[in-house]
Amino acid sequence: MSDASGGEGAALHVEERVQQEIRDVRARWRTRQVLDAAVRLMHDGGFQAVSMQALAKEANVSVGLIYTYFGAKEDVVVAVVLDLVEQIRAAMDARMSDAGSDPVERMVAGFGAYCSVMDSQRNAGLLTYRQSGELGQQARYRLKDAERTTLVPLRDAAGEAVAAGLFVEGADIDLLAFDLMILAQTWALKHWHFPDDYDVHRYVAAQSAAALRSVLAPVAHPRYRHLISPSVPSSS
Repeated sequence: MSDASGGEGAALHVEERVQQEIRDVRARWRTRQVLDAAVRLMHDGGFQAVSMQALAKEANVSVGLIYTYFGAKEDVVVAVVLDLVEQIRAAMDARMSDAGSDPVERMVAGFGAYCSVMDSQRNAGLLTYRQSGELGQQARYRLKDAERTTLVPLRDAAGEAVAAGLFVEGADIDLLAFDLMILAQTWALKHWHFPDDYDVHRYVAAQSAAALRSVLAPVAHPRYRHLISPSVPSSS
């Protein structure tokens, strides 16, 4: 009897866990719908022009469901930006891990990942700049703190390069990491400045080369010749 009861209890626990995972997936899917809809609407009409009713219609969900996940319209904007930051961090972690242990290669890989996300999420990037000024102070602080986290992997890799003697003496790694972050974000805002065939891959290669030429120690130039004098990447 006890063995049977124990087996039924274990099966019930597994079923509950499966159902919770299904609910979690459904919640993430619904949240994704709302965030994508918010980006589309606010890109076209701005923060003030978007009502929760319009957002619900665009996302094909009920207004009540939106309020279940987000307490107010401002929360939706914050969620869009935090979601973008999370995508950036995940992409940087994966690309930098794949790059191996070399700190310079890892830094360039992280910058490339940052740019790639900004390229694929241009509207969300524009929304970040257009609407963040209309948020309350507390919301702006949250976004600033989140954005600062995208600097950390770049700065850490730059610090390792300094420790390894790969950068010139006195290289300002805080400024370097900041510049790389701004350059990545600028792609979403000003990509139209370049010719049509100038894609994000060319941008990453050119900006990485310019940044490295300013900080690499002369002794390290031969080692990173492929980065400071890159061939033009394919647009494919």
